[in-house]
Amino acid sequence: MARPAPFPLVDGDRVLVVRLGALGDVLRTLPAVRLLRQTFPAARIAWIAEDLSRPVLEGHPAVDDLIRFPLRELREAPGRLVSILRALRDDLRARRFDVALDFQGSLKSGLVAWISGARRRVGFAPGHAREWSHVLSTHWVRPSGPRINRVEKALAIAEGVGARGAEVGVGLMERGDDAAEAERILAGLAPAGRRVVILSPGTSELQRRKRWPAARYGAVAAALARSGAAVPVVFWGPGEEDLAAAAVAASGGSAVLAPRTTIRVLAAVLRRAVLFIGGDTGPMHLAWAVGCPVVALFGPTDPRLNAPIGPAHVVLRAGRSMDRLDADDVVRAALAILRRRDDNLHAPPTAARPAPVFPRHPLPLPDEPRT
Repeated sequence: MARPAPFPLVDGDRVLVVRLGALGDVLRTLPAVRLLRQTFPAARIAWIAEDLSRPVLEGHPAVDDLIRFPLRELREAPGRLVSILRALRDDLRARRFDVALDFQGSLKSGLVAWISGARRRVGFAPGHAREWSHVLSTHWVRPSGPRINRVEKALAIAEGVGARGAEVGVGLMERGDDAAEAERILAGLAPAGRRVVILSPGTSELQRRKRWPAARYGAVAAALARSGAAVPVVFWGPGEEDLAAAAVAASGGSAVLAPRTTIRVLAAVLRRAVLFIGGDTGPMHLAWAVGCPVVALFGPTDPRLNAPIGPAHVVLRAGRSMDRLDADDVVRAALAILRRRDDNLHAPPTAARPAPVFPRHPLPLPDEPRT
């Protein structure tokens, strides 16, 4: 069953990136795809993604083509499964991909890579892939360990096909209309240019185990407001408005409820915020991606795999139950980050914080021996 290691891409290759799934999954794959673009500027890179994560990929300079994965149709019309997948197959094969890179390592992603018709399909080796997806790959990459951060795991695929670089970043773009909307929202929520801390208590119903109680978000907001360090603002996504309202109520009026926003506008708001506090969710990864410092609250999920990378962030872990995480610990972590910026306490929010880069040890070129 062994598969050979992949060989490097050639500039000009037509490349299919397969990374379906949630917003955080896509954001943590972007550094690897950006490294591919830097190494192979003439490659034609297409990404197949689901609707919820497509906004962060639209207009990204590392992605030439964005292909929609028809998840909604598959869920709503299971009787049309064959015809929907046949149409997807025909679309993918018409693009004549040279290589498909399966950054996900699941049966679904492996099947997408397989039906694309790409003769070279690079995926994770056994022990690093799920659901026997490795049997659908023609070449295997073996990451450095079984429990490494998802950013590093994705980078293993990119490096496996020849991508090289001493540092990597996410490189999210910001449109002018999103920036203007973010400025308008912040001017209404925190007048006079006061600093803003974003609190995000929500999760999807499937991820309820990642939720920290709304009352404790309220307690943190009240403490931050009393400190005068920043205005606490509670953001929310679809289906989370009641949870956000409960956090605001628990703050005793110290927190402000944000209006409904899109993912792209939320990214623009986070660029201008001084801190994000929340669990292991898409908004937390989005904050990391645009360079906003994070206090990341972890319970049942493993921060070794999912925590934001970089020295700007603080990770607090409660164990199996989020209820075990104390509000005082979160307040201390938040104030420690905010004190780094005390010289700018009354300055207006940063206009355009660059996307983060985190240093990596330079990698040997293909003709140099590894030590």
